[in-house]
Amino acid sequence: MPNQTRRAIFLRVVLLPLALVLGTVAGLGSYYESSDDSTLAWLFSGVLALQPVPSVPLYFHGYGHVLAGAYTALPGVSWFGWLTGGLLIWATVLTFAVLDRWLRPRLPPRRLVLALLAFFLLAWLEHVLWFSFVRVALLLAGASVLYAAQRAGRRGALLVGLLGVGAAWLMRPSLALVAVGAVLPAAVLLAGGWRRAAPLLGGTFLGLALAAALLYWQQTPTETRMQVRDTYFAQILDFDQLRPQPYTPADSLGTAALSLWLMGDTTVVNAGLRQRAYRFDAAYFLQREVPAKLLTRAELLVRDYFPLLLALLLSGIVVVRRGEGRGWFWLVQLGFAAGLMGLAGFYKLPARLAMPLLDFWLLTNLAFLFKASSFSQAEPFSVPLAAVPALGVNFSLSVRERRATLMLGMLAVVLYGAKTLHRYQVLSREQYRHERAWVQLAQRTAGTTRVLAGTNDLLKSLSPFRVYTPGPGLVLELSGWQSHDPSQATLRRHLTGAPGQAECLRRLAQAAPATRWLLSAETAQWLNRRFRFEAAGQPPVVTLETVEVFPADTSLHYYRPVAR
Repeated sequence: MPNQTRRAIFLRVVLLPLALVLGTVAGLGSYYESSDDSTLAWLFSGVLALQPVPSVPLYFHGYGHVLAGAYTALPGVSWFGWLTGGLLIWATVLTFAVLDRWLRPRLPPRRLVLALLAFFLLAWLEHVLWFSFVRVALLLAGASVLYAAQRAGRRGALLVGLLGVGAAWLMRPSLALVAVGAVLPAAVLLAGGWRRAAPLLGGTFLGLALAAALLYWQQTPTETRMQVRDTYFAQILDFDQLRPQPYTPADSLGTAALSLWLMGDTTVVNAGLRQRAYRFDAAYFLQREVPAKLLTRAELLVRDYFPLLLALLLSGIVVVRRGEGRGWFWLVQLGFAAGLMGLAGFYKLPARLAMPLLDFWLLTNLAFLFKASSFSQAEPFSVPLAAVPALGVNFSLSVRERRATLMLGMLAVVLYGAKTLHRYQVLSREQYRHERAWVQLAQRTAGTTRVLAGTNDLLKSLSPFRVYTPGPGLVLELSGWQSHDPSQATLRRHLTGAPGQAECLRRLAQAAPATRWLLSAETAQWLNRRFRFEAAGQPPVVTLETVEVFPADTSLHYYRPVAR
């Protein structure tokens, strides 16, 4: 391959996606889709713990030790954001490499660049704008498999593929497994059959199995208990699979705590509560919950991802008209549709999961189209960006159909551009409010122990590449999955000598001047109810009373404990 060609490929495959990602961050910004990313960053940096946490049982196996060390050495750098951002760039480069190898023989250089740009704007930009480690793990695992499959027989590509899947698995194992399953049909097509794909797929599944066995073998009892708790928390809070049915005051207190994501009080929120106070009502779930979730998710998919859905529809039309590989193609379509419906109806299909899977679906359909023997490797395609979703390829459409498809594609680009601009405006305003809230909290409570509950929403929409802090002093966060992380018992013991949350809060309430309480009204009501329950019929030792609203555009209040 001539050096000039190699330089052109390097520009398109490496520098172009890097410029697009950095340009998106610089021009539109990047905003955490959920509070999970900020929470992980605050655990690894020690904001929500006594010191930087090197190991979180469910996430970032191995990465945590590196991140904790990095935050200890240079706490002013957003190491978590830069790590996940770097992995997203890796996934983007691998995906561009796959697309470039498909399109290079079929499009002249300028149209090829336009096709890659169109793919980024319509099918990838949201991953950068609405940032989540879930997206990164899915995209990295899937792109790594596709890259290696397209270069079947090359040891270097196989190594890159296995390393990418391994890096994604370490972020969260289940996500890597979902991604590998989603790109399996495309990997077989790209490799040229099951036999050529066997080394990659065999190595991938063997590696994942060995990694899972190693993780299980070195897991501590504390980590195992947290994983069990997280499973039934997800069934209740994320998937709406279990309905509360408490029979005792203690169980009623526990179900109320879970409804507010207050997970750290193990005396009322525990495995026994799951067995006693929750039940799976199959008829209600299948007749009410599943249809409602499917309808909601279908509306959101059409609203948010209509360019991708248009591209999927067009690819189906092309395959029908060609009459090649219909059975296998439609079996794959049915698999993707059933998978998305299953995730949406029985589990949860947030945007951070839905768009990567739609991307894999589109890439799989493109693998079908580019595999067809009816298209010569040397044949240039005449229509410039004929239907932007089709990446500029003319799949035997008539002149009228090409014009109609092009107009539809241009309309999709305009509408999606307007939607993206609106999302940027919403996210930037939300980021400003949340950043201001944390600055105000730091100014008002610096040097004290802060007890927070109901503040998780303030961790959304923050930038992955900035360091946020509530100021000097320890933070005890009562709401969210991190409230039952093993690090919290150590923090509570350090604060009051009591590892249990109930006793720790009682002691903190008695040391009022040294503690500031920032709570939502609902969590404050629950804590007062908890104090009364702990008193076992006697007057409660303390009651939390509102001091002032903080700030005016949130639902949070400062509270103070008052002795009774």
